This record gives sequence, C-alpha cells and structure tokens, in this order.
Amino acid sequence: MKTYEVIKEEYIPCTGNMLPDRREIMELKLESPAMYVQDQYRRERSVEFLTTEYEGSPVIEALLEGGRKHRYIFSEV
Repeated sequence: MKTYEVIKEEYIPCTGNMLPDRREIMELKLESPAMYVQDQYRRERSVEFLTTEYEGSPVIEALLEGGRKHRYIFSEV
C-alpha cells in the first residue's frame, strides 16, 4: 500500500468556468488509485473514466451525466 496526496477537482458545466468549482486535498493510503476512483462512482448510472499522467503521476477523470467532471491527481508521498 502506498501513501498519496490526492487533489480532487470538481467541474460543473453550467458555470462556464475553466477553473475547478471545488478543490479538495487529501492524504490517502491506497493499493490502486484507479480502483479508489472507480469505487467512488459505483452508484452512478453513467460514468466514463479517462486516465493520463502528469509529471509521472496518475491523473484520473470521471466524466458524469450532465457534463459534470471530477479530476483526481495522485502524487506519491
């Protein structure tokens, strides 16, 4: 299990803003960042996951109904 600093950003489409509407920073011990994000959206009817990397750290976006988007940026501590 690894320790990560996780930045969760929430984007709401109706604001038209390119910056996140909410930002939360957490420190979590995880086996897998991808499994953590998927577990957060088990109750959603429709969700699409996109995974990229930024400076060697995983970035996972959850695209939800209505154009909502949540971005998780993981940095190993």
